[in-house]
Amino acid sequence: MKIQEYGIYLRQLDDHKCPRCGDRLERRPRRLWQKAVSFAVSLRHYKCSGCNRRFFAFSPRWNRMSIVEKAARFIATVAVLLVDLFASLIVLWQIMSRIMA
Repeated sequence: MKIQEYGIYLRQLDDHKCPRCGDRLERRPRRLWQKAVSFAVSLRHYKCSGCNRRFFAFSPRWNRMSIVEKAARFIATVAVLLVDLFASLIVLWQIMSRIMA
C-alpha cells in the first residue's frame, strides 16, 4: 500500500460507520510507520466493509487528552524518529567508509 491510498478523516468515529457510505468499519492492524504516527496524534486505522476505503480517524480518546499529554506524545515521537534517523545515518556512514576504503 502506498501512503497516498490512505485518507485521513479529521473527526472521531464513535459510531464506527464509514463517513462515505455509512457501512460498518473494521479496525485494521497498523504497520510500524503507522504506529509511530498513531502514537503522536492518536489515529486509528479503519477499513470500510462496504466501499473498501481505508483511512485513519482520530481515536475517541484524543478529545479527552490534555494538551500536555498531546504535546508529550508528539515530542516523544519526534525524539524517537530523530534517534532512528541518526542511527541509520551512522550505519550508512560505516557502510560507505568500508566501500571507499
